[in-house]
Amino acid sequence: MDRYDYDPADAEFAARAPEIYRWMRDEHPVYVDPRGGFYALSRFEDVRSASLDWRTFSSKGKDAQQSLAPTLNGTDPPRLNQLRALIAGDFANSRMANLENDVRAIARGLLDPILAEGHGEMIGSFAALLPSMVTGRLLGLPPEAWAEGRDITDAVMRWRTLEDLVAAHQRLYAFFREFLQGRCPFDEAGMFPALMTAEIDGERLSENDLLGFAAALHIGGNDTTTNMIGGALALLARNPDLRQELREHPVLIPDAIEEVLRLESPAHSTPRVTTRDVELHDVTIPARSQVKMLWRSANLDEREFRDPERFDIHRRPKRHLAFGWGVHLCVGAPLARLEARIALEELLPRLGDYELTAEPVRVVSAMFNGFERVDITFQEQDQVA
Repeated sequence: MDRYDYDPADAEFAARAPEIYRWMRDEHPVYVDPRGGFYALSRFEDVRSASLDWRTFSSKGKDAQQSLAPTLNGTDPPRLNQLRALIAGDFANSRMANLENDVRAIARGLLDPILAEGHGEMIGSFAALLPSMVTGRLLGLPPEAWAEGRDITDAVMRWRTLEDLVAAHQRLYAFFREFLQGRCPFDEAGMFPALMTAEIDGERLSENDLLGFAAALHIGGNDTTTNMIGGALALLARNPDLRQELREHPVLIPDAIEEVLRLESPAHSTPRVTTRDVELHDVTIPARSQVKMLWRSANLDEREFRDPERFDIHRRPKRHLAFGWGVHLCVGAPLARLEARIALEELLPRLGDYELTAEPVRVVSAMFNGFERVDITFQEQDQVA
């Protein structure tokens, strides 16, 4: 078989990703970048095991290497545990239940103009806006700032070079400094005013810590859910029988969301750095090497999932890695699941038998997996009380 280069930033990569990942898992489970920049793990069990072994596959310091503020994903225990404890209560299931009515109202409000038209581009008009509005409100950003925050998220999602990544984060930091330094007011009921007065071991968080939280919570709160909803729309457009089943049996929607997460994982990969030499599949990964955890490849591994490239809403893939694993399991996963569930509960009955009007366009990104555009048309419009 021909050799492939693992390069999600290549515009041709997305269309061939399942094939390339299959080749990597079978032929090069420890992939060595021909340019010498990184190694990559592609099999489910290898990625899961490495994620659990944070002492060997460390996240500490990787943000600093890219001139970024330290995020939750760039920190290891015990500091990671202290930072996560500051926000864990905000994403508890009880807190998520209290958000349900607000999230549903936002979803319905976004759908109303789309329904009036009978067609729409569903990423820009719905899948991107819903999490932006929910996340903005949760963090304490005023409504007039949500659009700029979304634009910054889009820039981060679409980075292809390190220069792109740094520039997008600098925009994010400048945006949040306006609030952190008091030039723009936060909503006092939001998460960020509480973080600004929070302490660890008697010390307030530094501005750098707060900017790291801004990146983790704002970008993470937007990109994952956008990609989940976009992936669900595209998959269900191609599987009208499954879409009809979900309309008739909405109790199946949470399981369907887990299958969307598995099949269309919102991120291709995130990096780790080895703290010692690692021997795996006859390859030596030297200490201080960058190792990419290929989440999407792992979630398509036939060693873990039967017929892995098939969309099966009855699969119940509880061990998928779409939200990471181990100490870095996504703290905002309950919110993302809530938003995606409500989105489908509102979309499916109201859009009815929708159809694609063009082939969905994928985001080109070195890290993220999602859709740039999903254009649909529909006729049936059930009324919602």
